[in-house]
Amino acid sequence: MAVSWRSWLANEGVKHLCLLIWMSLNVLLFWKTFLLYNQGPEYHYLHQMLGLGLCLSRASASVLNFNCSLILLPMCRTLLAYLRGSQKVPSRRTRRLLDKSRTFHITCGVTICIFSGVHVAAHLVNALNFSVNYSEDFVELNAARYQDEDPRKLLFTTVPGLTGVCMVVVLFLMITASTYAIRVSNYDIFWYTHNLFFVFYMLLMLHVSGDDWKPYKLRRLYFIWVCRDIKSFCWFADLLCMLYNKFWQENRPDYVNIQLYLSQTDGIQKIIGEKYHALNSRLLIGRPRWKLIFDEIAKCNRGKTVGVFCCGPNSISKTLHKLSNQNNTYGTRFEYNKESFS
Repeated sequence: MAVSWRSWLANEGVKHLCLLIWMSLNVLLFWKTFLLYNQGPEYHYLHQMLGLGLCLSRASASVLNFNCSLILLPMCRTLLAYLRGSQKVPSRRTRRLLDKSRTFHITCGVTICIFSGVHVAAHLVNALNFSVNYSEDFVELNAARYQDEDPRKLLFTTVPGLTGVCMVVVLFLMITASTYAIRVSNYDIFWYTHNLFFVFYMLLMLHVSGDDWKPYKLRRLYFIWVCRDIKSFCWFADLLCMLYNKFWQENRPDYVNIQLYLSQTDGIQKIIGEKYHALNSRLLIGRPRWKLIFDEIAKCNRGKTVGVFCCGPNSISKTLHKLSNQNNTYGTRFEYNKESFS
């Protein structure tokens, strides 16, 4: 017998619409969080250290938090009785949707189980990567305390790790006691284990508060210095090396982008080899290609405002001023400023 679409929409339409909205929100949360930790500049160093495990653990955590906030609502009998007995829900079709509350509760529960598996697996990989990829340059970011630390210590000696393990145990008990066989044979087991939700949510709050991922913004200072000879380079090189080392110690190696341009090459190799290793890759011969530099900065700072400060000859000042006023395809705005000591 053919299905009547009008009858199907009347009986099933609202239910499937709500399910579609719920699924869309889950996909949106997962995808946006995944992209944030995969491409977000504030998580650049963590992503370099942990890779895909970081993205999957945080994206699955967003889905878990969302469903954990919903799963209790369909089982709030007082709320359901109030909605059924009042005029707050005027549509009869929408009221019928309340009869599906148990189904939605189970759907959220299954989703929590699936993404808990993803979350746990991703964090096991993260614990291993924290240990293997330990670096003295990123001590504050790394959960490990030294190279090749036993990953099991990260799971059982940290607040996120220990609460996570306890939550998995509680969730396992609740899942297994929710099976049809146990509900039929001994309903009390199902009832008491399901009341462990209070313990689960207490652990969840501790887990979230202890799971502190430190973001580090890549707000850069572009320092471009043009000089004629090596002597002009020497008097300032010590300060540049000191700044470079300071930012590395503070876990901000990309804070300053140094580009040095020299027109003479006598003695450069000797000086670099003896003392200025940090500046070796930043030393260029010739003059800056300002248009390419502006395009690169605009690309790395899409839609932002970048301050330009010039201290030097009028010829360079005019070039930078002109480039600052030009449009670019990245929506970046350059604000030009000039300082002269002559």
